[in-house]
Amino acid sequence: MANRCVDWRCGVLDLLEAAALRSAPVDVRQGERWQRLTVRDVTSAEGEDWLVTADGERIAVSEIAAVRAVDEP
Repeated sequence: MANRCVDWRCGVLDLLEAAALRSAPVDVRQGERWQRLTVRDVTSAEGEDWLVTADGERIAVSEIAAVRAVDEP
């Protein structure tokens, strides 16, 4: 699935949850900016789904435009 862009409406939660199971990195696009994040958890709170990074940062899934899986050697 490397380099396959997934629109958030079509399964981004599935991709994020799979990455969280392995504490794996993903490329996340917010607006025009891509960043590589390691996913620690995906939670629901305050009526929103949240990506929790390895650093403890929470990002609202609704703010994510796209996600790419990262293949690591």
